[in-house]
Amino acid sequence: MAKFCANGHQMEDSWSVCPYCQRTGFQGPPQPPPVKTRLEAEAPKEAPPAAPFAGRKTVLLTDKRKPPVVGWFVALTGEQKGEDFRIRDGQNVIGSAPEADIVLRDTAISGKHASLRYKDQKFFLTDLDSSNGTYLNDSSTPIAREELKDNDIVRIGEVSLKFKCF
Repeated sequence: MAKFCANGHQMEDSWSVCPYCQRTGFQGPPQPPPVKTRLEAEAPKEAPPAAPFAGRKTVLLTDKRKPPVVGWFVALTGEQKGEDFRIRDGQNVIGSAPEADIVLRDTAISGKHASLRYKDQKFFLTDLDSSNGTYLNDSSTPIAREELKDNDIVRIGEVSLKFKCF
């Protein structure tokens, strides 16, 4: 028959002291704890009222704080042909770097290639000293800074983007 200390640790028959709790004495096999019951006479509780926020969706703070969309680019050429890119109020950096606001996948595009700023109901495109320049419409001369109008075509690297505004 198995031997147990007062705390319920199983011991060898030859041991007089429990190696776990360092106590002497033993008892028979441990007994299961008594089953606790509750009174069935209690009245059932009423269902809690509906939560005041039921059906609402959690919104990320970063999404909540983004400036409003004021226009967009649509890629006409390149790997991302057909994709559209939102332009938000304020400054929008265009480039191949993952932290750019508008990320274009093209090896001829600098990490921070150009910037598009919306201010006072006008859009200004500025080249950020890129290696291959930024071009507007059919011009073969790179721009430094130009105001964009609806339906202008911007060429960055080998990607052409059509500009649309509200």
